Amino acid sequence: MISALFLAALPFPAVTLSPNQISRLGIDPSGLDRLKARLHRASEKGELAGTVCAVVKNGKVVFHNADGYADLEARRPMTPDTVFQVMSMTKPIVGVAVMQCAEAGLLNLDDPVSKYLPRLGTIQVQSGEATVKQARTMTLRHLLTHTSGLSSDDPGGLDDDQKRRLTLANYAALIGDRPLLTQPGETIRYSGVGINALARVVEIVTGERFEDYSQKRIFAPCGMKETWFFLPTSERGRLAKVYARGDNGQLKEFVHDRYREGARLTNGAGGLYSTASDMARFLVKFSQDGGGLISPAGFRAMTTVQTGELKMDGGDERGFGLVFSIIRSASGMMSLRRVGSYGHSGAFCTDYWVDPPSGTVAVFMSQGFGVGDEVRKSFATMVNAAIRS
Repeated sequence: MISALFLAALPFPAVTLSPNQISRLGIDPSGLDRLKARLHRASEKGELAGTVCAVVKNGKVVFHNADGYADLEARRPMTPDTVFQVMSMTKPIVGVAVMQCAEAGLLNLDDPVSKYLPRLGTIQVQSGEATVKQARTMTLRHLLTHTSGLSSDDPGGLDDDQKRRLTLANYAALIGDRPLLTQPGETIRYSGVGINALARVVEIVTGERFEDYSQKRIFAPCGMKETWFFLPTSERGRLAKVYARGDNGQLKEFVHDRYREGARLTNGAGGLYSTASDMARFLVKFSQDGGGLISPAGFRAMTTVQTGELKMDGGDERGFGLVFSIIRSASGMMSLRRVGSYGHSGAFCTDYWVDPPSGTVAVFMSQGFGVGDEVRKSFATMVNAAIRS
C-alpha cells in the first residue's frame, strides 16, 4: 500500500526514470516513446492544439508529457502546469463527497431525493402524450448511477450565462420543471442535472458550500493545489484555449467565456479547472481502496457496476458504479480501455481512468470542442498496449 503522504506528494513534474526502471514497473518504455511521438504528430498536424498527459504506475510517474500549444494565436506552448477546463471529470468529485456524507451518517444512498429536494417527489414521468406518477421513488442512488430519468438539459431553459450566475441552491430549486424522460431505475440516461442535485444535497446535509467542502475534504487531502471551481484571476495566464474545427478545416478558437465572468454556480457536473498532475493525484489516492477519502467498502461500491445489464442511453458497453463510468465489456465503443477500468471523460476532450489490475492511472488533457477524439482514443489504446503487468 502506498502511503497517504507519498500520494499527496506525487513527483510532478515527473522525476525522470530510466528505461530499465520503467520496465521494472511493468510498463514498456518503447511504448511510451511511441506514445510521445503520436501526441507530437497530433499537434503538428492540427488534430488538436496540444496535450498534457500523465501515466502513473504503482504510484510512480512514468510519463508526463506536454506538447503543442495552449494558445495557438499567441504561440503559448502547453506546459506541465497548464490549466484546463476538465468539464465532466468533475463528476466523480461529487460522487466521493456523497459517499463521504453517507459514511458520516448524514444521508443514506437509498434516501428519496425528495427528502432533500421536495420538488422531485412530485415530478411526473413522460409516457407517450401523457404523464404518470413515478412507479418507484427516485433515490440518491438513482442520481449517482444516472438512472433517475432526469433530462440532460438544464432546467428552466437556462443558457450557459444564466446558469453560471445562479447559486447551486438556486439551480437545484429549478430542477423538476419538466417530466422525467423514463421511470427511475429503468434506463441509464446521462444527466449532469442529477449530479448538480447531488452537490446541492451535500450542501444541505453539511451546511457548507460545495466548493468549500470539496477543498477541505477532497482537494487538500489529495495534495491538489491547482484545482478550482472558480479560476483565480492570477491563474488566467495558464489556462488553455478551447479549439473547434473551422469551415476551412483548420483549428479556430471556440468562442465562449472560458473565465466564466461573474460565475456563482459551483457546477458539480462540469465546473472544475485543474491540471493533469492534480487529476492524477486525485485518482492515484482514490484508487488505493479509497485512499482515506472513503472506506474500502465505499470504494468498492463506487467502482463496481451498479446498473446491471442496462446500457448507456441504449448504446455502448459502459456501466456505472456510483458516478464513475466502468468498462464492463470488450465489445463496446469504449473497449480501448480494459474491462473493469473506471474513470470519466470531459466534453472538452479530457479523460482520466484507473486500470485496477495493473495499478495504472492515465490522464489525457486537451481542449477541443468536437476535435481531438481520435487522439484521445489513440492515447488509451497506446497506454494499454504499454502495460505489461
